[in-house]
Amino acid sequence: MNAMKSKTVSLHGRPVTYVEAGSGPVLLLIHGMAGNIGNWQEVIEPLARHHTVIAPDLPGHGASAPGAGDYSLGALAAGLRDLLVVLGHERATLVGHSLGGGIAMQFAYQFPEMTERLVLVSSGGL
Repeated sequence: MNAMKSKTVSLHGRPVTYVEAGSGPVLLLIHGMAGNIGNWQEVIEPLARHHTVIAPDLPGHGASAPGAGDYSLGALAAGLRDLLVVLGHERATLVGHSLGGGIAMQFAYQFPEMTERLVLVSSGGL
């Protein structure tokens, strides 16, 4: 990823890799199955001009460690909630592609108080 360096945080004893760029309202970019942070490479920089962009590797994808065995939409949504909390963010607009769209919809259902907006890109789970 160009000038953007990935970071790692420990969630529930497992490393989660993510990119965070920019400042302003939070955009959480959620990739699809077998994807990773790189799927968002072309849009992170332009979006970061007006937003705080967070793009994580989901558990078992990219450089993030595998999860605890529960890869349900609910568990993945809860993991993203935990990532936002650890990074100090109370709300986010969720942008989900493919499987990421299903996770984003589940996040909005489980955590409506943390969901600003929902953007679905060729979403799964419809």
